Amino acid sequence: MTPDGRFGYTPEREADTVSKIDMASRKLVKTVPFPARSKPHMLRVSPDGKEVWVQTADANTNVVLDAADLAVLATQPTGKQPVTNAWTRDRRYALVTNGQDTFAQIFDARTFKEVKRLTIGQGGSNIGFSKDGRTAFIAVRGANNVAVIDIEKLALTSRIKAGTEPQGLIVR
Repeated sequence: MTPDGRFGYTPEREADTVSKIDMASRKLVKTVPFPARSKPHMLRVSPDGKEVWVQTADANTNVVLDAADLAVLATQPTGKQPVTNAWTRDRRYALVTNGQDTFAQIFDARTFKEVKRLTIGQGGSNIGFSKDGRTAFIAVRGANNVAVIDIEKLALTSRIKAGTEPQGLIVR
């Protein structure tokens, strides 16, 4: 949803579309097509509400849409089966995880270009940040741990052992 709660967005995986919904009127505003068999999987609205970042599970891309009209602003390649994204507190970077690959990607949130890949292990999934925004935590299914990322250095600093195939992650 947009920060003001006015609009919601949903990926329709099997239809290869993304839709915008007016939450007050509960009406569909617009639906846009994605390439056939791209399978838009997850999406998030940027903290300022201006963009919608969509991960396509089978096309292996991160697509940035204009939140107002759903026009494509950028399409960047990802690893296999991207899962989700999250922005750093200062909104300088967005991290994207890949469910069938061994790395997470860091994108410049202004230019939408990849700036770094971090090897975290097979099956990166959900992302959370420390309260001060200096540390990112990524659940890594195949490694049975949580990768700890120093945001200032854009580096993997440690791992926290977790149970079998961790996927969800909430940081308070």
